[in-house]
Amino acid sequence: MIVGLAKNGYAEDALRVFWDMTKNLNNVVVPDDVTFLGVLTACSHAGMVSEGRQIFNLMVNQYEIQPRIDHCACMVDLLGRWGFLEEAEEFISTFNLESDAKIWATMLGACRTHGDEGRGQRAAEKLIELEPQNSSPYVLLSNIHAASGNWDEVRSLRRSMKEKGVKKLPGCSWITVGQTTSFFVAGEISHSRAGDIGSALRDLMALMKDLCDIDSFYNVEDLSSG
Repeated sequence: MIVGLAKNGYAEDALRVFWDMTKNLNNVVVPDDVTFLGVLTACSHAGMVSEGRQIFNLMVNQYEIQPRIDHCACMVDLLGRWGFLEEAEEFISTFNLESDAKIWATMLGACRTHGDEGRGQRAAEKLIELEPQNSSPYVLLSNIHAASGNWDEVRSLRRSMKEKGVKKLPGCSWITVGQTTSFFVAGEISHSRAGDIGSALRDLMALMKDLCDIDSFYNVEDLSSG
């Protein structure tokens, strides 16, 4: 029930059921590791940081349940999602989680959300060390630098990806107009109206140039061919 409530956005109800369970004097139903994962997830999604800390400590100290990597990732997500990045980093160190890619991916995502370049850099370096061919840390860190206007670092990351042969999976999208569905894949120029698309993109790029230097990162010339 707790897991179901947590997954469907009923965080307060999930916590109410959990606290009722812990008050069961006869210990007929005792929370297990799955129960704690569900209630920690509820706390993370609802921003209940203090409750999440309390419940994690209860799991470890009172119920003596050894936290799995999922519990730890949930705590890093809870702390990072709601801006407690320093505490999240300390949590990773305290529980010796430096060798787990899932933890660093969660931390990096939180740094992206809050624009923390320093911690984002450290998280990305750890993730790249663990998964050298994963493009995600490069992309997320590039977004962090771009949001801060640090375009030199963005260029450096792109060069590093190219030198190491790291490939980013192309994005795709589609749109249905009338009875026709058109698919678009990043880097693909086979669309029958690629020339018109390229022209529209260049017009948009011209409008964006007043905001930042984007010429080094996007090239739409190929779209005008054909």
